[in-house]
Amino acid sequence: MNKKLLITVVQLWLLMDTCFSQTLPAPKGWQKEKFALPPAFAPTIPFKGSEDIRFSPEWAKKNTDGYWTYCFVWSIAELKPLSVTTLEKSLHDYYTGLIKTNLKEAKIDTTIATPVKVQLHKIAADKTDILAFEGKVEMMDYMTQDLIILNFRIHIKKEIYWGNFSAIFLEASPQPYNHKVWVEMDEIGNGIK
Repeated sequence: MNKKLLITVVQLWLLMDTCFSQTLPAPKGWQKEKFALPPAFAPTIPFKGSEDIRFSPEWAKKNTDGYWTYCFVWSIAELKPLSVTTLEKSLHDYYTGLIKTNLKEAKIDTTIATPVKVQLHKIAADKTDILAFEGKVEMMDYMTQDLIILNFRIHIKKEIYWGNFSAIFLEASPQPYNHKVWVEMDEIGNGIK
């Protein structure tokens, strides 16, 4: 492949990544990360696209309001009708793989991981949602090896972007839904572009 053609291919790929995936704003102090779906640690997730994450400044600081508080958007190609069962299985596989990968990296025996449990139910969708869900993910906190329960909100957004790309906005925190961290994450979600 000649150099000019290679540069053109890379430019088109970057343009497609920008056009065909949603991004979240990054408030001051919030860390960000982006990768392809399905992620390497959870290849059974039935979505193809990208994940854009925002981590609370206190995400890894135990005993703080922002511990394990983060939100992310899945930019999904050709979104099929979603059910509670599909979302529960996807989150189960996602967190099972995430925990095992992080335990392996820390050289900790993965057999100590407790099974991930996910429970979701539909809630009233807001004006920007097609569907919305709430629930809990019960899992091992791979940083402490203790049990942690993450409260979850999931918003299937109305906006359909180029082609058949859709946005699924997910919010997670051990904090109760009336805590200020949920307001912060909602504001991030309102800035999806």
